[in-house]
Amino acid sequence: MVGVRELAVFLAAADQENFSAAARKLHLSQPAISFQIQSLEQQLQVQLFQRVGRRIMLTQAGRDLLPIAHEMIYLSSQIEQMLSERQGLVKGELIIGCSTSPGKYVLPRLLGAFHKRHPEVQSTVEIMDRQTVEDRLLTKQLHFGILGLPPKNKKLEYWPFFTDELVLIVAENHPWALRDQVSPAEFKEAEWILREGGAATRHLILTALAEQGLPSNEMRVAMELGSPEAVAVAVESGYGVSFVSRVAVQRSLELGKLKTVAVEGISLCRQILVARNRSSTCNRVQLRFREFVESAEGQQVIREVVG
Repeated sequence: MVGVRELAVFLAAADQENFSAAARKLHLSQPAISFQIQSLEQQLQVQLFQRVGRRIMLTQAGRDLLPIAHEMIYLSSQIEQMLSERQGLVKGELIIGCSTSPGKYVLPRLLGAFHKRHPEVQSTVEIMDRQTVEDRLLTKQLHFGILGLPPKNKKLEYWPFFTDELVLIVAENHPWALRDQVSPAEFKEAEWILREGGAATRHLILTALAEQGLPSNEMRVAMELGSPEAVAVAVESGYGVSFVSRVAVQRSLELGKLKTVAVEGISLCRQILVARNRSSTCNRVQLRFREFVESAEGQQVIREVVG
């Protein structure tokens, strides 16, 4: 009989496309991974992977097994959760995918406070892009996803998490650093550091600047980077200016390495969202987490981080 452990190994290998990476993810040896895959293939009498250079790719049989394996792992976790709940325990896993940088700063503090209330809950936060968060919510690999834009798929529901403020940052020696305010008309002369295409902050910033008469094709973009931390380093080094989440650069602001400058007629805020699969059963752990986020204690933790 096919076991849950073998399916978990199969899913890790399919996700990582490499047995060594799957072994690291599951804290197993590579021979153990290979043995589990071989055992699964023998039981099913099919080949699940084929080697392409250093990568492993799913065969058609592997692709057919993928959604079934996801569902079986999900049902197995639900069984374990049901048994815990029958004993009156708040115990189990809480797996959250986070695609937005402010979430990376809020979640550790929030989950730390939640863990004090429910020490039997093991929380995991996985950092990934927005599309991967949505995909893994749909396959029930995640319980919740933190997003900077509403999910595209209607099978996912969402609600507000917290409000994130985007601020214009400049280096401490930039000419604008001595100014209380700048005008959008001055933006055409600035060198801009932007997030990569697809980032929620990039979408919000480009939309706001276009409304102020600065379309993206007229911007002087010095570079595009993959995280707000990288953007902050580039700005700090004097390579340009940018809008970033205040919470992501709070430390640099406190140290005086970066300065914020108000912009005439522009105030950028966005709603950070929590999403989940509509069809997933919301067990006691997930219910308690949502209740905690919305509680006075949870909201106080969020305010302490985002201000």
